[in-house]
Amino acid sequence: MNKTKFKILAIVDAVIIVALFIVMFTLKGQYNEQAQTSVKEQVGAYQEKANGVLQEQWLSMDQYGMAWKLLFTTLTGDKTEATFDATAKAIFENKDARLKQLSYMYTAAGINPEAQNKINEAAGMADKLVVKDENGVKEVACGKNCVITFTFAKGKLVSQDYKALVEYNMTENFKLEAPAAFHFE
Repeated sequence: MNKTKFKILAIVDAVIIVALFIVMFTLKGQYNEQAQTSVKEQVGAYQEKANGVLQEQWLSMDQYGMAWKLLFTTLTGDKTEATFDATAKAIFENKDARLKQLSYMYTAAGINPEAQNKINEAAGMADKLVVKDENGVKEVACGKNCVITFTFAKGKLVSQDYKALVEYNMTENFKLEAPAAFHFE
């Protein structure tokens, strides 16, 4: 009788162990799929955020370059308002030169041409240079959170404030936090 009980218990134990292995491998597969999905979502969200920062930076660098060119031309050339307006328009409309300048800057930073093309396709070029033109005071965009001013009186340049352009710091304006620690739910 004891041998029969022992055999029954051994068979029941074997069945339970096999059932546990089946449950364990089933759950392992489900957890693996769930973890891969979670990783893809988190990596995708971070890549989207990083791409957004790159696109903002691209537009800002375009304005930054145009502002420097306008400042240099204005301070070294004819200081009339008409010349300023014509120069600002010419700089803004010369998209090929602006794209070339951006390409030089990004190539120097080690970003390959294919990545630059993708950034440019997504971001495009800055849509304005002169932000405001009121009563002889012209505000010029020089990047994200950056504006310089030129003041004209009777058609002549009276003063300029380009301190923001000189002190412009890309790292302060374009921060990309490290990705959040992976969490599995």
